[in-house]
Amino acid sequence: MSKVFYVLVRVCSLREVPEDGVVRVDLRGREVLVARVGGNVYVTDVWCTHEEGDLSLGVLEGDIIMCPLHGARFRLTDGSVVEGPEGEPPDSIPRLKTYNVKIQGEDIYLEEP
Repeated sequence: MSKVFYVLVRVCSLREVPEDGVVRVDLRGREVLVARVGGNVYVTDVWCTHEEGDLSLGVLEGDIIMCPLHGARFRLTDGSVVEGPEGEPPDSIPRLKTYNVKIQGEDIYLEEP
């Protein structure tokens, strides 16, 4: 059985992300969305899978982020599509990439293999 080792990559400080809010972070040339909802922290890709709208400019409703361009809605917990763009079915676009998050002290990290 082979073991998979993970590297923790620092994303930002908890203080940089408002409760029930989102921020966009440049992480080594890759932009991610960091959200704090109900004491939980989520990290996802920042770009909508439909036409690459900037989700950090979207509307956050609980653990759902809505794209500002065409209204696609994604669940932050697992990246699933709740509603496609302009009311289309959820299976009309790919799910949003999410990352495993670790909190250490006041810092947010994501796990990378």
